[in-house]
Amino acid sequence: MATKSQLSRIEKEYSAIAGEKVTVEQIGSTMYAFGSELATLRLFRKMPNMRQGFSENMNTFFFSIEMPR
Repeated sequence: MATKSQLSRIEKEYSAIAGEKVTVEQIGSTMYAFGSELATLRLFRKMPNMRQGFSENMNTFFFSIEMPR
C-alpha cells in the first residue's frame, strides 16, 4: 500500500503529465488517476500499456496501473 507521501508525489507527477489536476487513489493493488477525459488520455499516451476508461459508478474518467505485488 502506498503512503500518503507517495500518493502525493504520484499525483503531482501525473498532474504535470496530464496538464491539469488529477486525483490519485490506490484501490487494492491498482493505482487510479481520476480526471477529465483529456487528462486521462494524456496519461495513457505517455504510458500506453496501462488502462484508460470511464467509470460509470464514479461518473468520471480514469487511468489505472496494476501495481506489482
